[in-house]
Amino acid sequence: MQYVVCYDISDDGRRSRLANCLLDFGRRVEESVFVANLDGALALRMMERVKRLVKENEDRVHVFEMCSECAGKTVTLGDAEVVVDRDFYII
Repeated sequence: MQYVVCYDISDDGRRSRLANCLLDFGRRVEESVFVANLDGALALRMMERVKRLVKENEDRVHVFEMCSECAGKTVTLGDAEVVVDRDFYII
């Protein structure tokens, strides 16, 4: 499943920690927008980590779950590119 995570975090340190957290799960496509292709277990892990970093009364985070049909309809303009998982092997 593909997830789009966007945020508005007021504190510089917390914003950096959240960005570093999200880099563990996906790719940054804009300054405060990440795209991650995750299975259910990884998605839950990502959400748990994000929840620990966010201050409920100060920050805003949106996590959009995109079905495969919706993700396939992604349109990019300019220098943007569609995020696709690269094949890799653990040796």
